[in-house]
Amino acid sequence: MSCKWNDQKSIILTRVVVAAAIAGCAVMTVCGPWLTRWMVSAHALPPASGPVLLGMGYVCAVLAFVMLVSLYKFLRRIEAGAVFVPANVTALRRISWCCAGAAVVCLPAGVGIYLPFAFLGVAAAFMALIVRVLKNAFAQAVRMKDELDYTI
Repeated sequence: MSCKWNDQKSIILTRVVVAAAIAGCAVMTVCGPWLTRWMVSAHALPPASGPVLLGMGYVCAVLAFVMLVSLYKFLRRIEAGAVFVPANVTALRRISWCCAGAAVVCLPAGVGIYLPFAFLGVAAAFMALIVRVLKNAFAQAVRMKDELDYTI
């Protein structure tokens, strides 16, 4: 049995991590009210910020689920050898919009409620930008592949 690392093992590991993130997101969503109460008390935030944080958490949870499921499907297609296909461009577009949505939710919360949320918002905006560039590269590759397929 060979223990060498290869692309197949890398994709499997990434899929396992994404599946674990989906499970973690589900646990955090279920525990949202408790986590919100803990955060308000542990960081001495105004009690009125609790419902706002809970709402933000649920919005971010929806975005995270959509993003993670899209990423999982993207990885499954790559594992199957379908790399430069329109479905992957759509998945990357969806992932970038989810990151941008998280940035829109977290940046104002960092200013108005708790400063570390601003850093999360900046990180999410940066990820949205990186994924968007990757999406554009995939879209161009799909167009080039389609042109090549039609010329043969």
